[in-house]
Amino acid sequence: MSGPLDDIDRQNWLALSPLLDELLDLEPPARAERLARLRADDAATAAQLERLLARAEGLARDGFLSQPALAQWPGLAAAAAEPAAPPDLAGQALGPYVLERPLGQGGMGTVWLARRADGRFDGQVAVKFLTAGLLGQGDAGRFAREGQILARLSHPHIARLLDAGVHQDRQPYLVLEYVDGQPIDIYCRQLRLGVEARVRLFLDVLAAVAHAHARLILHRDLKPSNILVTRDGDVKLLDFGIAKLLDDASQALEGAAATELTRRAGSAYTPHFAAPEQVQQTDVTTATDVYALGVLLYLLLGGSHPTADDTQTQLDRLKAVVELVPRRLSDVAGSQPDEAIAREARRLRGDLDTIVAKALKKAPAERYANAQALADDLQRWLAHEPIGARPDSRLYVLGRFARRHRWPVAAGSLAVLALLGLTAVSALQARRAQAAEQQAQARRHQAEDLLSYMLGEFADKLRPIGRLELLDSVGSKALAHLSAELPASAQERLNRAKALTVVGEVRVTRRDLDAALPPLQSARVLLQGDPATPDGVAEWHKAQGAAEFWLGQARYLQRDFPAAIEAWQAYRAAAQRWLQARPADAEARIELSYAYTNLGSAALEDGRLREAEQAFDQSIALKRAALREMSTERRPAAVAELANSLSWAGTVRAWQGEFQAALLLFREAVTEIEAVRRARPAEGAWAFREGTLRRWGGGVLLAMGDAARARTELGQAVQLLRSAVALDASNQAWRGDLLAAELLALEAEQAAAPPQRRALLDALRQGLARVEEAGGAAMRVRRLPERARWARLYADLPDAAPAARREVLMDARQQLLGGLKSRPTDLRLAHALAQLDQALLARSGDDAAALAATCELLRPERDSWQPLVQVDFEITEAWLALQTCLGQPPTEAALQARAWLSTRRQRGAFASTQPPERTPPR
Repeated sequence: MSGPLDDIDRQNWLALSPLLDELLDLEPPARAERLARLRADDAATAAQLERLLARAEGLARDGFLSQPALAQWPGLAAAAAEPAAPPDLAGQALGPYVLERPLGQGGMGTVWLARRADGRFDGQVAVKFLTAGLLGQGDAGRFAREGQILARLSHPHIARLLDAGVHQDRQPYLVLEYVDGQPIDIYCRQLRLGVEARVRLFLDVLAAVAHAHARLILHRDLKPSNILVTRDGDVKLLDFGIAKLLDDASQALEGAAATELTRRAGSAYTPHFAAPEQVQQTDVTTATDVYALGVLLYLLLGGSHPTADDTQTQLDRLKAVVELVPRRLSDVAGSQPDEAIAREARRLRGDLDTIVAKALKKAPAERYANAQALADDLQRWLAHEPIGARPDSRLYVLGRFARRHRWPVAAGSLAVLALLGLTAVSALQARRAQAAEQQAQARRHQAEDLLSYMLGEFADKLRPIGRLELLDSVGSKALAHLSAELPASAQERLNRAKALTVVGEVRVTRRDLDAALPPLQSARVLLQGDPATPDGVAEWHKAQGAAEFWLGQARYLQRDFPAAIEAWQAYRAAAQRWLQARPADAEARIELSYAYTNLGSAALEDGRLREAEQAFDQSIALKRAALREMSTERRPAAVAELANSLSWAGTVRAWQGEFQAALLLFREAVTEIEAVRRARPAEGAWAFREGTLRRWGGGVLLAMGDAARARTELGQAVQLLRSAVALDASNQAWRGDLLAAELLALEAEQAAAPPQRRALLDALRQGLARVEEAGGAAMRVRRLPERARWARLYADLPDAAPAARREVLMDARQQLLGGLKSRPTDLRLAHALAQLDQALLARSGDDAAALAATCELLRPERDSWQPLVQVDFEITEAWLALQTCLGQPPTEAALQARAWLSTRRQRGAFASTQPPERTPPR
């Protein structure tokens, strides 16, 4: 049906709506006067308002508001009283759409597939005919207006609402974007997605719901059939037709005439996914959607519904929603027929259990406040960071943990009780010190043994399931109790230091960095020197290294790089002493390689590329030696570690302009990874690793001027990364790396015609926008180099206007400068800025004034890059270009930098290299 709403610009509707309400509230003379004033200011807006008013007056003349809707239209009353099969509407026209076939039917109405038939565009839509009774006493025009309000939802994971109206004055409908996909639960089962992949996919759902919540709109019917996943792995959330609008401003404007659909839809929900407050017919909030999301997450990760089973009646199911506390997610998952879930049930223990339990709390105030809060905790779980949700009590968590590990924890439980008893006894003994000296000594030894177990063996059992924080307060109280006396023996010092290190580790993991430093520094003091006996060498030096590692990690996260390097140098020294004492100990060799990797990372953050290179080289040598001794089952993990170090070393050499050496390292890494990838084709992580390595290698070939080989390498990189994304479609980081490879491949490919390049660039820009929106602020900063590369490629389009080229480059430059404010030592951002600045200089052309203005604009970069001249190839090139541009005389530093660059270019000239022979398996 076409009508007065068909040509209204949805972007302007929120401005139009209050004007319409104002006019409806005026008497006819005042309304005409107000319309005349509006017509003088904006004739088009006044014309739209006049047509809407005419429609409202026509409905009023027909007595539309004088009686309930069901009384006006007996046909609707009959339909409500006796459900009937939906009529066959195939071939009928609905405004510019022609109905083709039904897609489904539910409690809210029927859905039809339709096609646009007015020639404006050729595409399919889904038309949802809502149950007519929902119209109630509300005005048909107001229902259409509500559709316009809902159309403000614009998100890549929400199926867009295109139109709304009432067909033949009796049948309300919504016109929605057509999504060809599967319900999310079926999609996960068919692709056998693991826990992490399901969580990442679910985050797309949360992003869509959070978008709606931010605009004060509830969904209130979240369920798998309303959440479809396309073949490309894109999530689409459907059916905001019963959404409740919470916008106080619009409610105030509408007053008593608030949309009837909103009021009547309050009791429209799917019982399996309804929140307790929906069942009890009380107020709903964003926490209502959170409950449904919790049910969905429980279903995806646990394989069953949290409160319903097939034997319940409908009444029992509704009662269970209000009263039944669901079983713990990890307890349910292990027994499910879905092998992908059952295989990874242990991963659900701990934080995921807590997250899902919080989302399913019966009281809305105890749940996550909205979808974004739930998404934040799941992001923390993915990043191995402490979550914001906390269980009901420490006693509850310990009790649940004990149920899962009864026998291993029995001794620990007794130990805790013994420790509490010891504290009470010690207080009594303090008043009887002389008489109980011997007893106090015995108790102290028992407490040391207890401490050793609690923060040693017991900690090792808690660490894999993510519950290490349980020991924070226990360990702190125990250490405070025992600190009255310094430990006498070396074993007591070792036990105390290991306990302090665990406490420090917990606090670093929770990002409580200031509180982590005292226990770690105390552990360092206790472990000074060598062990008392040769038998304790390995354990002693391992404890030394652990304390220094976590101390360095705390300083690193505080961005205190000199202090982090000092601690990690001590970590390296402890690992070296361990390896010297036990040369055949493979664990000692691996530990030393990790120490060198940490030192390389810290040096890289501080801009000391040569030191980073040396540290990574040491790590590689140790890992190569360990790989030769590695058993077959442990070999893939060792290969991944070696390839990681090789890629870092290759990156550092490429940044220094040593392209041949970088290429050799990347090729060695590819050779190692490729062998594992071919043996494990179903594991996308290996395709991703190889694709990323080939992307870096292709970038080096491009820098060397070998475009032909770069195209080949980058083509393989794109193919591998696409296959990885196909296996884990929800992984936005992988999608981002795929886009980075496609941008590099486009830079290497010069043969494409301008229209084709422009189309490719448009598609890549849209892909970057989707990845950035899904990943949030951190992902936007991470993808700034790709944004800058896109801007440079756009500026190279021959048909781009000069003003547009400069605007795109300047916009990318501002984004990079913003990213460097938060991450001033990030060399990836600095390289992107250097390349962008050179593009700006090149685009200034022969216009002397424009060139001078650009040079002056870029002057701050020249000064900030000075420390990296003759260290970093890209930075040195850009620095020299700015020196020349600013008309600086050829200083000694500039002459030396030019000679340094020339030497690097000569070394980087392409020469055929062969990858090294792969280390044979043991």
